[in-house]
Amino acid sequence: MKKIVYLNYFLSAFCILVMSSTGFSQAFFNDGEDLQDAVNAANPGDVFVVSNGSYNDFEASFEANGTVENPIIIKAETIGGVTLTGESHFVFEKSSHVIFEGFIFDGEGDDTLIKLVGSNNIRITRNVFELKTTESIKWVYIGGIYNDYTFQFQSHNNRIDHNVFQNKTTPGHYITIDGTSNEDESDSRQSQYDRIDHNHFKNNSPRAANEQESIRIGWSQMSMSSGYTIVEHNLFEDCDGDPEIVSVKSSDNIIRHNTFLRSYGTLSLRHGNRNRVEGNYFFGGDKANGTFETSTIYTGGIRIYGTDHVIVNNYMEGLKGTRWDAPIALTQGDAIDGSSSDFTKHFRAERVAIVYNTLVNNTYGIEIGFDNDGDYSKELKDITIANNIVTGSENDLVRYIDGNDQSGEITWSNNIMYPAGDANMVSGGSTFSEAEVSNTDPNLTNDGTIWRSTDASPTIESGSSLNITQDIDGQTRPEISTAGADHFSTESVRFDPLTSEDVGPNAYEDGETGADNLFISSISDFEAKAGTQIVSITSNVDWTIDNETDWISVSPTSGSGNVDIDIAVSENTSLVDRTGSITVEGGSITRSVSVVQKGSSAPGESTELTVEEVTASSEQAPNNVKENTLDKDLGTRWSAQGEGETITYDLGDEYQITLVKIAVYKGTERVTYFDIAVSTNGMDFTTVLADQESSRTTNELENYEFETEARYVRLIGGGNSGSENSKWNSITEVEIYGKESVSISNEDEITSPGEFKLLGNYPNPFNPTTTFQFQLPIRSDFQITIYNANGQLVQSINGKASAGTKEQSVDLTNQSSGVYFYRVRAFSNGISNLVGSGKMTLIK
Repeated sequence: MKKIVYLNYFLSAFCILVMSSTGFSQAFFNDGEDLQDAVNAANPGDVFVVSNGSYNDFEASFEANGTVENPIIIKAETIGGVTLTGESHFVFEKSSHVIFEGFIFDGEGDDTLIKLVGSNNIRITRNVFELKTTESIKWVYIGGIYNDYTFQFQSHNNRIDHNVFQNKTTPGHYITIDGTSNEDESDSRQSQYDRIDHNHFKNNSPRAANEQESIRIGWSQMSMSSGYTIVEHNLFEDCDGDPEIVSVKSSDNIIRHNTFLRSYGTLSLRHGNRNRVEGNYFFGGDKANGTFETSTIYTGGIRIYGTDHVIVNNYMEGLKGTRWDAPIALTQGDAIDGSSSDFTKHFRAERVAIVYNTLVNNTYGIEIGFDNDGDYSKELKDITIANNIVTGSENDLVRYIDGNDQSGEITWSNNIMYPAGDANMVSGGSTFSEAEVSNTDPNLTNDGTIWRSTDASPTIESGSSLNITQDIDGQTRPEISTAGADHFSTESVRFDPLTSEDVGPNAYEDGETGADNLFISSISDFEAKAGTQIVSITSNVDWTIDNETDWISVSPTSGSGNVDIDIAVSENTSLVDRTGSITVEGGSITRSVSVVQKGSSAPGESTELTVEEVTASSEQAPNNVKENTLDKDLGTRWSAQGEGETITYDLGDEYQITLVKIAVYKGTERVTYFDIAVSTNGMDFTTVLADQESSRTTNELENYEFETEARYVRLIGGGNSGSENSKWNSITEVEIYGKESVSISNEDEITSPGEFKLLGNYPNPFNPTTTFQFQLPIRSDFQITIYNANGQLVQSINGKASAGTKEQSVDLTNQSSGVYFYRVRAFSNGISNLVGSGKMTLIK
């Protein structure tokens, strides 16, 4: 394929590279193969820009290496300006120091959207990910090279930041951090030092039995390896797809300063050791309990297995979970660290510190000892629970489940627990000493977001050996401080609970500035009946909406930031699909939303029609022949040289034609010019669409809509926009759609064609407003259609009438003077009868 490079300020299709003042090249692309070839030949510092637009099946595999100082950049022309549909996806293999930025994935394929294998220092930033599929797909994957048993190409130091992951409905993870295994998997090593930050994960549902976590770090076989992964400053919203919202299955990772909102399940330390969970917010958000199969599912907190973890400065409010999903869940295990080689087991929690956490107004509190009907017989070992605040009004603030009180393996120190309402301090008649748990009012106050400490909150010494120097806000925590996640302080708050404005493509970190951003979610085609769809606008600027299409309405028409808008359409009574658009302007960015509404399906449905014979005035022998346009292969074509060359399709019978789809050769490189004409007899052709131009944005089929009755469809070539306005006509594929013209097949139903009269200034000419009068032999539906001299439908009226005389007024005020053709049809029990037809002249 020839490589095409576009400059956004240059109108010709010359192949040009721009040299920046730094000496690095910048190139514009609209083809995946061209982009792949260019990136794989890149030098450090080169920039590759995909021109704004929508691209289907945009695929590329990269093996490219920049440097720390001069990374290779692959980006959309503007953030959010490129939408990738179909099976679009990317692979980075043995690559390093590459930035991938600003794309919207709205795909329907069965491939991982972005795969990093044996790669390091790749940054995936400011993208939107959405994928419709029935398969189990990992959307973004980081792993090693298959069969790299010497660990030569291990992934590491990659960053996934400021993206949106949304609307997952099948198993597979939004993000998977995997690694490399040797031949027998006895030595499996996770990708290391990867960072996942400032992303918005939302709408992951419905619940699956397994493998639908929003993030999975590691897997059981590599759980003893150290990942050093950092997951921070992410928002998880309605992530319900798996019992584990985030599943940690390796060692030495940090999960901090994230916000979990209305999500069924837990942050699960499922495998591995020495992980740190710090400064996270968990909110139930009044979300009702759900069901999966025969089980109840809940909003939950943190579930813990493995050794030497630190759980510190976390805040949990309004959670309804119990057992697996309790705010803090310390179940027993079925294995002990170091005693089993089966890494799929649940290794008991051992040497875990749970310090300075706040649990407020949850249905349950800290739950300990669940043994899963006796399957988990290994009791906890050496657990420290210190300096926490637990308060609530129902059930037990501390609950030992199944009678397993852990035989003194838990050290309680300097906790404040304040049962209110019907709540109990602890279950089963257990008690605490004052040094373990103080039944004291923590004197919290709600600031509109969370319950914080006040200057009246009690201060206590640290009850653990950990040196905790900050609280959940990022404020200084002294040795003697307030219990719970928040230490009372007048210092500025660094880490509030996150909202959608703090994450995703439009969010910028402290001291960082960015350009205007404006994103609009996709919209499905409307049915013919009136309807409304919700479209999400995500923006960091004020925006307004311009709508010049009378059958489309929008509310609201202006706003700021992130807003859901309603796009509504009126009923489409025409048999032809219609297309309109709205324009959204914000800051320096303009986005358009195409609105397509299907035509009315009565009478009959539009389907692809069969071409009985195809003829051409000439063709480029021996390969580019007329039959190639009907073989469903975009890689073959018909070509003919010269102005006015024709290719004609015989449908074998007369049909009501509504749509012709045409794909042209090199559709992304040049405009192809043509007319579309039709005929009922193959000799007398009428042009229905003149001076048509392809879009130069796609190699796929494009729609050309009209409505007329014909047997023959002819394309009349006008050349293309290639060098010196080439007179070559090249068509790769044609499809014709329409409805069958039904003739009378049951004379008992309709015994005569009826009697037709036209009232008004008849016989001709007539005024813009006239009246049809016709007779129906039985009660029937009827349709009046009026066409202009080009065969284009200008008015269609459907109605019902009883047998006898019927009058129907027709208003052609908006039409110009000239010749018009009319048809009146009656429909009964699926049978169509042409009641009358003719020609008339309109004079204004």
